[in-house]
Amino acid sequence: MTAPDWLTERPIAHRGLHRGSEAPENSRPAFLAAVEAGLPIELDVQLSADDQLVVHHDAALGRLTEQTGTVRSHSLRELTQMEIAGGPHRIMSFAELLELVRGRVPLLVEVKSGPAATTRAAAVAVALRRYRGEAAVQSFDPDIVAWFRRHAPGIPRGQLSGSLSGKRDVSALRRMMLRNFAFNVVTRPDFLGYELAFLSSRRAAMLRRLGKPLLLWTITSEEQRRRAEDLGDNFIFEGFSPLP
Repeated sequence: MTAPDWLTERPIAHRGLHRGSEAPENSRPAFLAAVEAGLPIELDVQLSADDQLVVHHDAALGRLTEQTGTVRSHSLRELTQMEIAGGPHRIMSFAELLELVRGRVPLLVEVKSGPAATTRAAAVAVALRRYRGEAAVQSFDPDIVAWFRRHAPGIPRGQLSGSLSGKRDVSALRRMMLRNFAFNVVTRPDFLGYELAFLSSRRAAMLRRLGKPLLLWTITSEEQRRRAEDLGDNFIFEGFSPLP
C-alpha cells in the first residue's frame, strides 16, 4: 500500500511530548501533550509475561522504573502498577493508549525485535485492526516488517535503520545489509526511517531514489531539524519544539 499522507505532513513526537518527570517518555501526560498540539505520536510496545502489550521502550525496567528485570518477566497487572521516572505516572497498556488517543492524532508504533517478536507483531495487528484511528508500524527487524506484509498488509509498515551500534547480537554482514535496506525486496516497506546522525548527503540521496518517504530520527535541535528537512521527508523529534 501507499504510505499515508500524515507521515510527512507534521513532525512526529518521539515517545510523546515528554519533558522530565512531569511528563516522562511514553506516558499519559506526554501523549496528551502531543494530542493537544495536534502532533502524531511515535511510541514503543513490549510484551508482558502474559502476552499483553505495554507501552515501554526498553526491554529492561531499570532505566525508567525502580523495578528490576525485564518487561517480559512481569504480568500486565504488575507492569501497569509500576511508576515511571519517579513520578505518579505508570506504565500504560497499549489498550489504554489507544483509548486515550481515540484517533485524535496518528500513531507510529515501533514493534520491538527480540524474543516473541511475531507474537508481539500479531498482538499489535489485532489491536490496530480494531482501532478507529490512523496508525502505522515500524521496526528495525525485517522479519517483523515482513510479517506485517504477509499477515496485515492493510497496516502501513516502515523499515528502520541507522548505525545499529547498539545491536550487538547482529552480525557485521547483517548490519551492513540492514543499513542499506537490502531486505526491502522481501519486506517491501511503505516508508523508511533512518538515524540522522549516521546519514550522509550521499546516503540520503541513495535512499530517496528508493521512492519511499524517508523519516529521520531523532531530531533534538533546530540545527538538526534544518538538516533533516534538507535530507528527508519528515522527522521524529524530542527535547525541543518544532512548532512555530
